[in-house]
Amino acid sequence: MKLEKRIFISNTLMVLLSLVVLLAIGSGMINMYHETVNKNNQLDSNILKVETILKKNQGDVLDWSALSLSLAEYNYRLCVSEGDSLIYCNIRHPEDDIKSFLKTLKLSADQQNVFFGDGVTTIGQLIPVGNETYAVVAVNYSIHNKLFGVDRSYFEKFLIIFLLVGLASIAVLILISQLLTKRLVKHIMTPIHQLTESAKRIEEGDLSTPIIYTGNDEFEIVCASFNQMQFHLKEEQDKNATYEKARTDMITGISHDLRTPLTSVKGYIKGLQDGIANTAEKQAQYLSIAYKKASDMDVLLQRLFYFSKLETGNLPFFPVETDLGKFAQKFVLDIQDDLKHKNASIRVEISDGIHPVRIDKEQIRQVLANLVENALKYARVEPLELSLKVSRENEYQVLNFADNGNGVSPEKLPHLFEQFYRGDESRNSKNSDGNGLGLYIVKYIIEAQGGTVIAENNQGLKFTMTLPSAKGGSV
Repeated sequence: MKLEKRIFISNTLMVLLSLVVLLAIGSGMINMYHETVNKNNQLDSNILKVETILKKNQGDVLDWSALSLSLAEYNYRLCVSEGDSLIYCNIRHPEDDIKSFLKTLKLSADQQNVFFGDGVTTIGQLIPVGNETYAVVAVNYSIHNKLFGVDRSYFEKFLIIFLLVGLASIAVLILISQLLTKRLVKHIMTPIHQLTESAKRIEEGDLSTPIIYTGNDEFEIVCASFNQMQFHLKEEQDKNATYEKARTDMITGISHDLRTPLTSVKGYIKGLQDGIANTAEKQAQYLSIAYKKASDMDVLLQRLFYFSKLETGNLPFFPVETDLGKFAQKFVLDIQDDLKHKNASIRVEISDGIHPVRIDKEQIRQVLANLVENALKYARVEPLELSLKVSRENEYQVLNFADNGNGVSPEKLPHLFEQFYRGDESRNSKNSDGNGLGLYIVKYIIEAQGGTVIAENNQGLKFTMTLPSAKGGSV
């Protein structure tokens, strides 16, 4: 049950229970009062006997205590006054209330007067004794009208009992409410404590301990979301650790790779300085080798430059509108002579029509150069045959680059564009400058210009790049 619904039902039940209890108590007390009043709403049956007792005790000297004992046998109390003074009274009520009550009675000396009200029968008479006249009143007070040792009327008893029962009911309801609230608070605080403890664990670096909470309420969703967040944090932490290791390895590798050509350049220049290359032919050879090694160093430094720009998001783009077919033809012409020296060749195929795109030529050239370099390192086939095809598909221009090599294993294919990923972990002489950035740079540049790139095995390794057509439609 949802927590919001549970709280609503709990509060509603407590209100309804309180109302039902109070209505039941009120109805029961009112019925009890009416039954008691109806039962006692009649003259006392001992009136004649009491009248007889009062007549017998008329005389010159009256013993009020003895008279009181005689009346008590019939549940009557005695009250005697003379003028404004209360001579004798065994009714336990305030004296002022009794005097006020006696003044309301109209008594005579000729006969006994009987009064009835609020279930109480009163018999009174004026009795002259010598020069004094006493108002003698007998009041029927049942022993059932005693409450806490004090004589009370039925209405007073009703109010007091109603108050006591009401207070007791309120106390019981408060106790039940406290028990239900305590249970609800415990139900709420259990997951909150677990969330707090898990937050502390995360702060201390523990991302592997999940929250174990089962319950059909909102907290189950919260705890599940917290576990999901913790899982992603753990995943990112592991990824960052892998990334940092790969970056450290890359920097170490590039440092190593820079040291090798740098040592060669220094060695050949030293040979020239020391006169080891003592002929024009040897000098030209030394200079050629030193230049080639310096060029290799330039490639590595360019990679570091790209890496720095990618890390900060500051790699500049200067797009211009050009024809992708003509751009591909020029790139092939520029590199085909260099490929011949490496026992490789490249051919270009362009579909009919124009292929307008808006690209940064230098960056797209870098993309194609990286793909060529990747093929030379990892295709492992001789002679290496490369192909570059340009075609159009709907609103996109498609650039396909493929080689006739061995491709890559299916499990490595999805990771080719990841940062610092190297399909071949070894660092032999052929791929010693591999640093896992070439294809990552390819993906970054293509996507930054609104395109996409995918890799697949197709009688070798094939890269399919799509770029949006320029809106002008002409170059």
